[in-house]
Amino acid sequence: MLWEAPSVTWHKPLPGLLLDQSGRGFDAVLLNAGDRPSHARRLERLQDVTLVWADLFVVGGAVHALYDGGAEGAAAQVADSPELSRYTGLRRVDGAIEIPQARLDAVHRYWGPVLFATSDEPHNWGLWLVYVLPAVIHFVRHRHRYRKLLVFCTHPNMRAFLALLGVREEDMIPHDCGAAYWFEELHVFRQSMRDLYIAPEARATYDQLRRMMVMRHGPSPHRAIYVARLRRTQEMGAYRALHAEQVLADRLASAGYHVIEPEFMSVPAQIIAFAGAERVVAIGGAGLFNTLFCSEARVLDIESTPLFLDAHSNVFAGAGLLYGLMIGREDADDPADSHRRWSIDLDAAWPEIDAFMR
Repeated sequence: MLWEAPSVTWHKPLPGLLLDQSGRGFDAVLLNAGDRPSHARRLERLQDVTLVWADLFVVGGAVHALYDGGAEGAAAQVADSPELSRYTGLRRVDGAIEIPQARLDAVHRYWGPVLFATSDEPHNWGLWLVYVLPAVIHFVRHRHRYRKLLVFCTHPNMRAFLALLGVREEDMIPHDCGAAYWFEELHVFRQSMRDLYIAPEARATYDQLRRMMVMRHGPSPHRAIYVARLRRTQEMGAYRALHAEQVLADRLASAGYHVIEPEFMSVPAQIIAFAGAERVVAIGGAGLFNTLFCSEARVLDIESTPLFLDAHSNVFAGAGLLYGLMIGREDADDPADSHRRWSIDLDAAWPEIDAFMR
C-alpha cells in the first residue's frame, strides 16, 4: 500500500428541482441524499502482475479489478460478450473463465514502476475525467518515480488532455485493452466501489485546470449553455436518442442558451465553455461531466431513466453545484434492453425549468 484515503462522510443535498415524466414514479430516497459515506481509495503496488482487458489484474493466480469484489463480475462481462471476448481472448469454458495461453505468451513486458491510468469503461469520457485524470496528475507530479504511464487514450481529446498536462509521447504506454501486459511493478489507484464521489483534492485539480485555461485563452462570453447530443444522434445514430431534441435546443437557444457539443470541441474550448457558465442544461451523458470545470453554476440534468441519477448527481453535488434533475419517458416500443429512445413533454415542464434556471 502506497497511499490510502479511507471512507469519509460527506453531505449530498437534494436537488433543487425534480421533474419525473417517466410514468413509473421515482422516489427521491434513491438519490441517497444527506450524509453518506464515500468510497475508500488507495494507491497499491502490484508486483509480477499480468493485466488483461481494461482492469483485470492477475497476481499470484488471483484476479483483481479496480473495485473491491468486482473482479468476477468484470471478467464475466467480458467473457460473455462476443465482441469483447474476441477482442481480449477471455472466454467461458465449461463455466470457467479462461484466457488462451497464447495470449499470455504474447504479453508486452515492462520492467520498473509503471502507473496505471485506465477506467473500467475505457471509452467513457466521464469516467476518464473522474478517475483517469487524477491518476495522470499524480504521474505528472511524481514523474521521477515512474518509468511509464499506462493510459487508455484512443480519443483525440484524451491525447490532447495528456499533452495539455505535460505528458509526452515517450512518457506513456497507450493502453490497448485487447492486449495482455506483464509488469514487474504496477501502481494502481483502486476503490472500494464506483459512485462518482468527487474528493476534495480532485475538485482542487479541476479548479486549477479551469483557472489555467481561462488565464491562457480568456473567458467565455456565454453564461448559459445547453450540452446537446444533436450531431451524435442525427449523424451518428447514437443510442439513447431523445426524440425531437432539436425542439429542446431551439427553445433553450431562444432563452439565451448557447448550444454546444463538447465531444466536437477542443479540450481548452470545453473547459472554458463550462468555466464561464452560470446556467447549464445537459442531456444525461459524458458531456455533463464537464460541469466539473464550472465555478459556480446551476445545472439541470435531463435523463432518459432514473438509472444514472444517483451517480450523476454525485458529480454535481461533489463539485458544489446547485442541481436539478428531470426524467423523461422511454419508448416502450423500442426493442433495446437498455438505452432506449425517449422523449420529454417540454411544454409541460418548461415553466418549472425556466423558474429553476433563472
